[in-house]
Amino acid sequence: MADSSAGTIDVVLKTLGSMRMVDLAPKLERGIPRWPTHPHLTIDKAVTHDHDGYYCQAIMMAEHTGAHVDAPAHMLPDRMDRTIDTFPADHLFASAVLYDFSDRGLKPGNLITADMLRDHERKTGYAVGEGEIAIINYGWMKRHWRTDSKAQWYVLNAPGMSEDACEFFRERNVRAVATDTVAAETAIVDGVPQGNPGHMKSWLPHDILIIEMLTNLDELTPRSLFLAMPLNIDEGSGSPIRPVAFCPA
Repeated sequence: MADSSAGTIDVVLKTLGSMRMVDLAPKLERGIPRWPTHPHLTIDKAVTHDHDGYYCQAIMMAEHTGAHVDAPAHMLPDRMDRTIDTFPADHLFASAVLYDFSDRGLKPGNLITADMLRDHERKTGYAVGEGEIAIINYGWMKRHWRTDSKAQWYVLNAPGMSEDACEFFRERNVRAVATDTVAAETAIVDGVPQGNPGHMKSWLPHDILIIEMLTNLDELTPRSLFLAMPLNIDEGSGSPIRPVAFCPA
């Protein structure tokens, strides 16, 4: 039994070692964009070598800071039984399919439709299936992420998805939908959300989790192995994550 287990682990490590890993989490640093009503990310050098003999920072942030996942309880008062700690630690270990719209020059308020998703599948030959993760690359993070005084433009403006696009993924029974914007399917124009059918109707009510604010999506292959773990937060509405994707070399 021990030899068999060791062999299996070695095979897994060898397989992962032969693949290219893409880090999908933006760095947590001062000034990063945040949802307007969320607290700022605060990183304080609370303990230093000179003062205390060792180094340790204190961190204060919302559960939805940087790359993060939304649980049903985040938006649905009748789903307070489905906080992030009720999902298995490996729930976000799954194969993922990329829907890349970064070449469209999308603007605030523009919507990805179900027809656009179907057309993308026909052109690429890749389609997300049951239990997989759909990753949508609007090209928003790469074009608009910053940490200076204009950082908030990224969250005050965004493209999104139409209601039929959200239903498209619900019908596929995906495990999660991930994007490089602050609110997944919610288009935002000058700080005004235009609607959130994924959060309120198609995804969270059906235990389809929502992953937001991913980076480096332009480095992904059409299909990859997605791995991320939320913190085990008691009654958490969501959690920061450190997602990675393993792509064929």
